[in-house]
Amino acid sequence: MRRVVRLVLVGLTLGLAPASLAAQADSSGAAPGGAAPGVPGLIRPALIRPTEALLVVGALAGAALIDGRVRDRAQAERSLATNDVASVGNAFGHFYYVGPALAAGWLTGWALGDRRMMRATTKAAAAGAVAGAVTAVLKFGFGRVRPRDGLDPVEFHPFSSNASFPSGHTTFAMAVATSLAHSTRDGWTDIALYGAAAVTGFARINDNKHWLSDVVGGAAIGYLVGRQINEGRHRIRPAIGPGVVGLSWAF
Repeated sequence: MRRVVRLVLVGLTLGLAPASLAAQADSSGAAPGGAAPGVPGLIRPALIRPTEALLVVGALAGAALIDGRVRDRAQAERSLATNDVASVGNAFGHFYYVGPALAAGWLTGWALGDRRMMRATTKAAAAGAVAGAVTAVLKFGFGRVRPRDGLDPVEFHPFSSNASFPSGHTTFAMAVATSLAHSTRDGWTDIALYGAAAVTGFARINDNKHWLSDVVGGAAIGYLVGRQINEGRHRIRPAIGPGVVGLSWAF
C-alpha cells in the first residue's frame, strides 16, 4: 500500500509542479499574464504558460508509462483500510458532499457580514462547476476505457461511453482545493486542502475507477481552473430566483 500511495502522490505532485512555478513567478512582482503591474485592461492571466504546459505533458507521459503497474499494485494491496481512506477521498471529489458545505460557508459569511468568506466559497463553487464542465467534454472526446474493464491503458474509443480520462472526481476536488487555498493566507489550510485532493486521486485508483494518468490529468486541470478563476478579475455571484439556483459570471 505504501508504494501505491507514494506513486499516486508523486503523480499529483508532478501535476502541481507547474502551479508552484507559476506562484513563484507571480510573487516576484510581475503582474499575472506577464503584464507590467498597474497596466489597466487586464481581465485574467494566461491559463497555462509554455513551461507549465511542458511540465504537464511530461507528467502525463511519465504517469502513462506506469499506468498498468500502478493499477496492478493498487488492486493487489487493496484492503478495508484503503477502502476507508478512499471513501473520504471520494466524498471530497463529489459535489453532493462539497456543494452543501460551500453553500453553508457562503450563508455563514452572509450572516456574519464576511464578504471574504462569501467570495471564497462562491469562487470555489464556480471553480468546481467550470472544471467539471471541462472534464465532461474531455471525457467524451477521449473515450478512454477504465482500468476495471480489464483492458490495456492505451485503449481509447473517442465519443463513446468510455469516460476514464481525465478523472472527474480529482478534477473537481483539485479545483475546489485550489480555489479555497488561493483565498486563504495560512499554509496549514493549503496543506489540508491539497492533501484532501490527493486522497481523492488515491481513491480513484484504489477503487479501480481511474488510471494514474487520469488522476494526474484531472489534478492539472483542476489546479489551472481554480487558479484562473481566483487570479482573473471576474464577477461571480450567486444567482437565486424563481426556479433558478446557480452562479452568474461576468468578465
